[in-house]
Amino acid sequence: MEPTPIPVPDGLRGLDPAAIAALRDMRVELERLSGLDERAIELARLGALIALGAPADSLEAHVRRAATIGMTAEEVWGTVMAVAPLVGVPRLIGSIPAIRTALDAG
Repeated sequence: MEPTPIPVPDGLRGLDPAAIAALRDMRVELERLSGLDERAIELARLGALIALGAPADSLEAHVRRAATIGMTAEEVWGTVMAVAPLVGVPRLIGSIPAIRTALDAG
């Protein structure tokens, strides 16, 4: 089964389309090899993006994907709460506006 697409973040626009396709193919193959379902993968990704201090467009793309695959706003916020003790307040401050924007738009 083909995984739900992730919109190309604005920060990657302008990159060679072949490079974007290669990144997508890598993501799809690693998802398949993980043995996890889309929901588990998206929860892990959201937690990792928050921990990394990812740019807003990356967070928004994954929150939109979470909604597309049927995750609720409560599950997204639950992920934020689950990683909060590990990532600290600065990462939360950096990520919450993008998460809120994506949830409000959805």
